[in-house]
Amino acid sequence: MARISKLLDFAIKYYGEYPDFAVAAVRTAQRISMKYRVKLPTALKRKFCRKCYTPFTGASTFTVRIRSGRTRHVAVKCLKCGYVRRYQFRVKNKPPSEGSRVIGVGQHS
Repeated sequence: MARISKLLDFAIKYYGEYPDFAVAAVRTAQRISMKYRVKLPTALKRKFCRKCYTPFTGASTFTVRIRSGRTRHVAVKCLKCGYVRRYQFRVKNKPPSEGSRVIGVGQHS
């Protein structure tokens, strides 16, 4: 796991100077994880594009949009290949607002 994280850190650090080497480093890290059947942590998975292996280093490589349609999700779009990855999220323990009080049986407002 240490080698995978070092490769991904290298890819993110040097993408501006050596984009081809950075993409090759991400592919190598992905192949190592598949060969040894090691799942990448979520934080590492979200650092690169699944389709073209471009490391997400700044506003020049990806865009992030928050969508709330049928399901609330974050859409991350790779600007190199156009692949859109969606991550669902939920708001945890949202406190009820004042106008949405539930009146029980026997209580009057």
